Amino acid sequence: MKTIRLYTTFILCVLCVVSCTEKNDITDNSYANNISNTAIGISAETDSMKTRSVTSSPFSIESSADLQANGFKVYTYYHGTDNFVNANQCIYTLMDNVNVKYNNGAWAYDGDTRYWPTGKNMLSFFATSYNPNLGSGQLTLNKNTNTGNPEISYIASTDLDKQEDILWGTRSNGMPYTNETRPSDGTVHWHFKHALAKIIPAISSTLYTEPYTTTVTYSATSQGLDYYQTKYLIKSITISNANKQAMLSLQNSIASTPAWSNKSGTLEYLLDSELNDDIRYVQTAGQTQNQVNMNNWYRNGVYTTTMPLLPEGKYLTIIPKLAAENGNLKISITYEALTQITEQKQTRDKYWWSYSDWYNTGTPTTTYTNKEIIISGDVNTDFIGSRKYNLNINIQANYLKLTAIPQPWEEISQVIDTETNLITIAPGGGIEFDAVQYGDSIDRTNGIIYLRNKTCALSFNIATPRGATWRAALIQSGDLDAFQFVDENGTVLTNQNPQGATGTQATLRIRAKNATNTTDNSAILRIYVIQPNQSTIVKTLTGSDIFKEYKFVEPANVKN
Repeated sequence: MKTIRLYTTFILCVLCVVSCTEKNDITDNSYANNISNTAIGISAETDSMKTRSVTSSPFSIESSADLQANGFKVYTYYHGTDNFVNANQCIYTLMDNVNVKYNNGAWAYDGDTRYWPTGKNMLSFFATSYNPNLGSGQLTLNKNTNTGNPEISYIASTDLDKQEDILWGTRSNGMPYTNETRPSDGTVHWHFKHALAKIIPAISSTLYTEPYTTTVTYSATSQGLDYYQTKYLIKSITISNANKQAMLSLQNSIASTPAWSNKSGTLEYLLDSELNDDIRYVQTAGQTQNQVNMNNWYRNGVYTTTMPLLPEGKYLTIIPKLAAENGNLKISITYEALTQITEQKQTRDKYWWSYSDWYNTGTPTTTYTNKEIIISGDVNTDFIGSRKYNLNINIQANYLKLTAIPQPWEEISQVIDTETNLITIAPGGGIEFDAVQYGDSIDRTNGIIYLRNKTCALSFNIATPRGATWRAALIQSGDLDAFQFVDENGTVLTNQNPQGATGTQATLRIRAKNATNTTDNSAILRIYVIQPNQSTIVKTLTGSDIFKEYKFVEPANVKN
């Protein structure tokens, strides 16, 4: 028997034909009567070009080398000159869950050599690659009871070390390898796609406040200088409402998009001990609260710069999920606002005509306070298979800003719809107040606005980056809703984080509640620009080198 030379393929030299459905009445169309002398060759590659190993944890096929190390499984059906309908209507099955391995520089399938049919007779191929160590409790490769087509039943895991990678084979255009007549090189050129959606979470915060100092008066000759610094550390993050299990068909209908069905159940990922050490608030048994706080103070915490939530190489792979399917993916964060207070006692001498300058006495003392805060939000995004999502979680004044940026799994790219990332203020676009109505309430030198039963209107214009969004927040101290954003009629805004497009003049109105309070309430007006991969506090709107953000104060109106 003659053998045709194949390029980058492996050919074995024994003929094997396995019958799945006998069709004795159409012998002229049978596989046995239409066998060529061209063996079926195999070549394969993934679309990913990363350098992770399939032996690492979690399991991942990120390169063609990974695929060569892991191998894959193939199904091949002969259906004559009729287009493929399903496996149950095939004439012969040439390969049924056949292992394909890479040896000595070439791909080889188990068993005897299979051959292409002649003329216009066609074959259809399906293939998959996954973790061979998975038990049937998590992944099962079987056949659809109605069509006979190969499919995978998969149950997702919340264990970070068990985030799987399932691939299925397509043509180079991402469509199924069906209705294929004998090619000139005799080779099936597989391109493998990722069937799950990969999520890489990152975190940032716009809550950061500059350290500040207050003076506490004890007597005419004694006072304390208190130096305040605050950090934000994460206790836990919950990602919930993910799909628990589903069925994957190896025959997709949309290019490069996996065909999942029968999705059921929900999963909740709890991330606490898995979080990066630099941002994690850790509680140690047997320690006092002050000891816990002191030990956590030496961690970096979460700032305006986006940073990875998980250690390098850790991520989530979820069963693809559309926002319309049983609601959005949900995120809940529990974090600690950890404040360090360093007090330096001071005294001064009293003379009969005046006082001396203040001078330090004793050693500074340091104490800590912490407050647990829980906020949550939804990710209104379709999580589609074969894509990687950079899930950016931004902690803002009283809610979460969640952005999921889809990318091809195999590529690294930044998606920013702006001509420049540089934040600039339009000429004359710094914060301007209505001086006629509120001039006496504003300490322009120190950047303080005193309010009680008044509404303060201000305007500004952030010129670039074009296409970005500005957002405002009130970082409050004391009564957490002492100050509120209102509209031109004085009605409290439902969204207490107003926003707008950069490049146009914006107006904000802020009102004090005029509540009964024994201590001063205050709030920092924070304005920041949101871009796809970052949120940046804008500290150039004040036009001052002394202060960077305006502060609103509602003075106490009741004495203790």
